[in-house]
Amino acid sequence: MPSLNAKGGFETAMSLDLIRSHTRTAGQHVGDLLWWTLADARISRSLLESVWANAGLSSNWLPEPPTPEKAFRTAVRESQVGQHDYLLRLGKEDDSEIVFAVVLESRDSDGNVRHAQEARVRLDRKSPARLDSDHPSHGLVLAISAGYDRLLTTHTVDDIRRALLKTLNSCAAVTLRDHGGVYWVPAPYAETLRQLQRAVASIGASRLDVVPIHATPEATAALGTAARASIEEELAALRTEIDGFIAHPPERSSTLARRLETFEDLRGKARLYHSVLQVHVHDLEGALTKLSADVESLLQNTAA
Repeated sequence: MPSLNAKGGFETAMSLDLIRSHTRTAGQHVGDLLWWTLADARISRSLLESVWANAGLSSNWLPEPPTPEKAFRTAVRESQVGQHDYLLRLGKEDDSEIVFAVVLESRDSDGNVRHAQEARVRLDRKSPARLDSDHPSHGLVLAISAGYDRLLTTHTVDDIRRALLKTLNSCAAVTLRDHGGVYWVPAPYAETLRQLQRAVASIGASRLDVVPIHATPEATAALGTAARASIEEELAALRTEIDGFIAHPPERSSTLARRLETFEDLRGKARLYHSVLQVHVHDLEGALTKLSADVESLLQNTAA
């Protein structure tokens, strides 16, 4: 039985060993289950690029580099946490600047609420090296400025999570829970998955756990059902999106062209699942052919 650790939780190592003991068979390796924990996952852009390259992963899966605007908004959002008497509100945003107001909110015994602005924090988009403020010594202004300086070169946990999902999407991953958290990756991407595992292990105290799955009637049936549902969900989302394009065509033809690439990606995923798990999605080819024809027609109308 797993032992209880100092924090009151069960140790995961023995649990993983137990799971693996029930998934080791002589059957063909069909893929891997995986989940991750991101801890102390803030990392500089330069270090993340190094970790990614050392693991052999494509730079295309990295998150977008930090920008002054993103650093400012994230610093504001983080500084708002735990502030019960202060509100940080967007006051202005245009091509030249972004301004947030630091607002004190007070209530009296009669239930009246009053707001008093105590400071402005401004990002000059043409000169974003440092933030400006009319009250630079205000506690929240100092917190926002410190966060901004750090985030200009640092990726957050959300950035790392997006990079993981982008990488898994390129590996034809299937989520096994409605809200994510546990995924299955087919065997042809086993090496990429283990490269990702090495990269995650180099980011703070994070980890990505992988459990190999081998061919059994039960595993094939369960994973086949999940894979089929994933493809059908993607197809339904594409159908809804194209219906919206037909009603209101997008201004850019590149938007439509990217959808044609998406159709081919979905075809490729379906072929992969069919070869690994014998998954067949009813009328997938016919549906994609019709959607492609709709997009081609929209492209011709746009060109005209």
